[in-house]
Amino acid sequence: MRKTALLLLLLLVALLTAAGPAQALIVSVPSPALSVKAEEPEEEENEEGEAGPEEGEECEADPEEGEDCEEAEAAEEEAAAEECVIEDATAKVAANPGNDTVRLTIHYRTFAPAAVAINSKLHGSKGSLHLGASHTRFRRAGVFHDSFGLSKREMAKAMAAREFAIDLHAVNTPGYCRTQLTVHRGGTRKLLWS
Repeated sequence: MRKTALLLLLLLVALLTAAGPAQALIVSVPSPALSVKAEEPEEEENEEGEAGPEEGEECEADPEEGEDCEEAEAAEEEAAAEECVIEDATAKVAANPGNDTVRLTIHYRTFAPAAVAINSKLHGSKGSLHLGASHTRFRRAGVFHDSFGLSKREMAKAMAAREFAIDLHAVNTPGYCRTQLTVHRGGTRKLLWS
């Protein structure tokens, strides 16, 4: 009986010591039918020996249309510029102290007709002044006119202004599409800023 108990104890110890490393050696191998290994594409080299697009960069070129990456990037930049809608704008400001008015004229070109918010301010030796804000519809090209009636005190600030700042923003476009125009006085005694 003692021999049997001792034999069982040795057998149990042997199983426990063998079971520990056996569990550590178990490696799970997934079934080939259940998992598909994703293969990493190798970088291809073009004719000049340069590597293809780097990791993280995608080339949206369409080989069926004979387009390469540079042409695709140029097309993307053009699309981003058109997203901003306002292509070009110049402004002029004229003061009429006899009527206490300031007249704003903006010549513009756009990629497409759009609703535009216009905000006008002046800066000078007698302080800054917000002239006003308006909303209008720009066509493909044209001229926008606006007049601001000012009080005597505001007109004195306008006459002392060194520059006018005009902010144009097409509605529903990203913030980086804002166009900021600054017009400076055209001389010491002139009433025109361009």
